[in-house]
Amino acid sequence: MSVVILIVKCYVVEMNDRPDSKEKTIIAAAKLLRRHGYNGTALSDILAAAGSPRGSLYFHFPNGKEEIAVAALTHAANSVRQAIAGAAKTSKSADEFLIRIARGMAADLERSDFKEGCPIAPTALEISGASEALTAAAGAAFQSWEQEIAAGLQSFRFNAERAKLLATAALSQFEGALLLARTYRSMEPLQRAEEPIRALVQAFART
Repeated sequence: MSVVILIVKCYVVEMNDRPDSKEKTIIAAAKLLRRHGYNGTALSDILAAAGSPRGSLYFHFPNGKEEIAVAALTHAANSVRQAIAGAAKTSKSADEFLIRIARGMAADLERSDFKEGCPIAPTALEISGASEALTAAAGAAFQSWEQEIAAGLQSFRFNAERAKLLATAALSQFEGALLLARTYRSMEPLQRAEEPIRALVQAFART
């Protein structure tokens, strides 16, 4: 029996139909951080991408670039968390749920010509320990994804402890495969990741 797995927009950061200047700034920053990381993104880049005046930026974000980055990471994290929740609701099995997330990530990366991978990892790797606010925002993002994956797995009758362990293993697999795919400019790492993800589901289901 074949199983059709639809692709979700997993790592796409969405914008409201009529965003205000604050949201435009957050969305612009999220996209730039995803591509270039924190150190590679200047305030002038954010202003240009958002099309917002400098006065508006400091009105909404009086603490400057770090405050904008925290808001951008938080917004991106919530967008991904919602996509994960949506994947769980539209999947019929645990392995279909996890594969759908992987394929969503792959589609996002390919759509961006390998420029946009994980929206959190570039900043998280750069600023680990250097900024308490950014480190906390990045950590909260990953934790929210783990929790959402675990919640989805529990809906497929995994107990809470096994779901938590599998969620950590699956997210680690996703993030590692996404980094390799972006580095190699190839979908193969994400495609190859599907088999071990299925194996993980089977292994955790048996224990």
